[in-house]
Amino acid sequence: MTDDVTKMTTYVVILSISLLTSVVTIFAAFEARYTRNSAVQFVTYSIFFSDSFWHGFRLVLYAIGLGYGRVPSTNAGERTYTDSNRVITGLVTIGGDLFMVLTSAFMVLSAYEMRRLVTKAISRSELRERQQITYYKRAVYVPFFACVAVYVGCVLSGDDSAVERVLRLSTYLITAGATVAMLYLLYTIVQIYLLNRKRHGFIDSAADHIAYRIKVLLTVYTLTILPALIVTWGYELAVQMGVEEPFGASGGEIFFVTNSIYYTGGFFNAFSMGGSVLCCIRILRPVLPREMHEQLLQSGNRHSDLESGDEHDPTQPPVFEPVFVNTDIESSTYLWSRNPNAMTEAQSLHDDCIRQHVASYNGYEITTAGDAFELAFHNVSDAVSWCIRVQKALMALPWPKELEEYRSAKSVTDIFGRLIFRGLRVRMAVHLGDGEMIQSIHPTTGKMTYSGLNELVAREVGDAGLGGQILISNVTRERYMAEHDVVRANGKKPAKSKTHMNLFKDFFFRDAPSCHIADLNLVVPMSEVVPYVLKTRFTPDRTSNMHFFMGNGHP
Repeated sequence: MTDDVTKMTTYVVILSISLLTSVVTIFAAFEARYTRNSAVQFVTYSIFFSDSFWHGFRLVLYAIGLGYGRVPSTNAGERTYTDSNRVITGLVTIGGDLFMVLTSAFMVLSAYEMRRLVTKAISRSELRERQQITYYKRAVYVPFFACVAVYVGCVLSGDDSAVERVLRLSTYLITAGATVAMLYLLYTIVQIYLLNRKRHGFIDSAADHIAYRIKVLLTVYTLTILPALIVTWGYELAVQMGVEEPFGASGGEIFFVTNSIYYTGGFFNAFSMGGSVLCCIRILRPVLPREMHEQLLQSGNRHSDLESGDEHDPTQPPVFEPVFVNTDIESSTYLWSRNPNAMTEAQSLHDDCIRQHVASYNGYEITTAGDAFELAFHNVSDAVSWCIRVQKALMALPWPKELEEYRSAKSVTDIFGRLIFRGLRVRMAVHLGDGEMIQSIHPTTGKMTYSGLNELVAREVGDAGLGGQILISNVTRERYMAEHDVVRANGKKPAKSKTHMNLFKDFFFRDAPSCHIADLNLVVPMSEVVPYVLKTRFTPDRTSNMHFFMGNGHP
């Protein structure tokens, strides 16, 4: 009897600490607007939500047990339904069990969402995010309440043996759910590792941060749940083989130790997933002046600055006057509708090519939407050089042969027989941001996002070009010339590296039609960046393609 009291007292202390840290994380690390509009924020928040409830239910259960001096029968040994207050202890037990299963389910969904961000990096619209959240709620909570209804039905029927069967079944659900969650987390790590190899070791810093979070999640979850899983599965297997008392006299102590480790899961999850500089700043919100809190929150979001202490690191997102590059695949909707299998392979080649060269020019991937990318560079020279480099690289990719059937992806030569198009046609546009940009950190990916008039203009001019064309706004062209003049004034010769593209050697500018943005009531004067090796792609007035062997056929 005294031994049970000691164990339950230990459980109560551990569960209280885990419950407290989980609740603090919920209020400090998450904001309601993000959990409503971001699927990965919702499922990660739901992990702590479920953790809080099952820790709370177990805390109440053991508190009841301490009052009686023994572990309630609904959570002891073979789980019988014999206590005098069995209705209450039974509901508390089953409630804790089902929230444990919910935690495992949300672990899987969180790993899936984070893996999707790393492997696909395709941003859903806000509407799609909310729809995904609704789908997750139905997929998780409908079975949850169905299980509750089954248990309550058994209790109301007065069939104690049926209640005991449900109580025992719930232990199998806990074990199965935890096993699936752990294996899926391991699968996610392997998938990210293979993707890293496929991309030749290049994953942008935000994606690498997400991959790290998954590794930490796997490590913490495995260390806390694995001992209990091994003991539980080993015990059940031994019993099924006819072994009585598999662990002998030490069985009670073994289960006590593994349960204690498992109950610390909420505490360690809180520090591995929610514990961060940003979380600590939010905790201090009630005692800090508003202006100071907002300043700290903005700097705390920029984890790279806090960790590295380098505010001019070119691998980090540009802070002052970012140079935006927007890309998009021409006729992609049509190609997807005609040959989705070939486009799946082509999309992967395109995405890898875009990302592979970003690091060479100190670029920063802001976001993607479908096949469109939005990038930011520290200067116009890097942005223009990246565009030219990628346009050349796209023609060298091993595109699926099936795409040769379509006009918007077939190989094309000019009148001199020189190859000027091959594979997907990607339009690009370069536009300079200003110092008035509003910068914020995406709550899930940790990536810098930009808001402001020039960011809107950059996206609009990104749709103005033709596939395979590089447009640049005149104000950005003027900035490039200013950068070029500074280099010349300093007595420096143009870079001779394989990556840097030089004006009048690798490319030239020519005028292009202005971009009319009706929604903003703006007319943006434009120019075209023309690589010499691809100068016969378009006529000087940009109204038609300057090649003669396109032929008739599909778009």
